[in-house]
Amino acid sequence: MRVLSFDQSTRVSGWSLFENGEYIDSGLVDMNKSKLETDARSFEMAKTLWKVIKKYQPEHLVIEDVQQQSNAKTMIVLARLAGMIIGYAEAHHVKVHILQPSKWRAALKYAQGSKVKRGELKKQSLDYVKENLGLDLPEDQAEAVCQGIAAHKILEFE
Repeated sequence: MRVLSFDQSTRVSGWSLFENGEYIDSGLVDMNKSKLETDARSFEMAKTLWKVIKKYQPEHLVIEDVQQQSNAKTMIVLARLAGMIIGYAEAHHVKVHILQPSKWRAALKYAQGSKVKRGELKKQSLDYVKENLGLDLPEDQAEAVCQGIAAHKILEFE
């Protein structure tokens, strides 16, 4: 069974692929150098992530739920991106699983809470993939790998 996980964003999205519970591959979609405005960039990100889904043809897709943002526009754009990904996956018969960030991090025993800053959470993902898989990955890619690992611990894939 093939499971694909995304740490999706409009600028840099990480992805990871698992086959029968084993880590296979991961990568980044980096649009930081894109000169597109936010809405157009999010559409391009969605289309690129659709290509990742099409290439690997997973049975399951794991994405991170959209979190409360300090900027309402950012939250709207991230929700649109998630919607485009979910719609594509569902249209192509890929079962979508949406994980709360705190839930997948708890499955990997991260230190969490109001006093733990975003940077420390990201560092825990970097450390997790280094310690458990021996990989030195960029943070968004590491987050996608960790979400995939956590999803296997939390969900019962068909």
